[in-house]
Amino acid sequence: MAAAVATADPRGRHPPGRRVRDKNLVFDTSPVVEAVASFDRMGIRDELLRGIYACGFEKPSAIQQRAVVPIIQGRDVIAQAQSGTGKSSMIALYVCQIIDTTSREYDRFSHRFHIT
Repeated sequence: MAAAVATADPRGRHPPGRRVRDKNLVFDTSPVVEAVASFDRMGIRDELLRGIYACGFEKPSAIQQRAVVPIIQGRDVIAQAQSGTGKSSMIALYVCQIIDTTSREYDRFSHRFHIT
């Protein structure tokens, strides 16, 4: 799989690449990565969107705008940004997105360890 890269470097130090300015941040992104400024346009399931908005989130952060869609599409993504910008929530969102909530089946994890 091709990797989508989105990094934010507020100090202006960045490797060569396509640069996108977003207020005071400089982004180096892969040519195929586009910023999606609304949760509604990211292909997120309706029940997740309701939860996102119910928690008071109105707009994805800059790193989320560039990384959520490729993650949901199953692409390999390298996302680098400062603490508190929503990187971990992208992972949680993806996990919630892929869970089949219509199925009542589940797998139990074995508590046996096999050492060879």
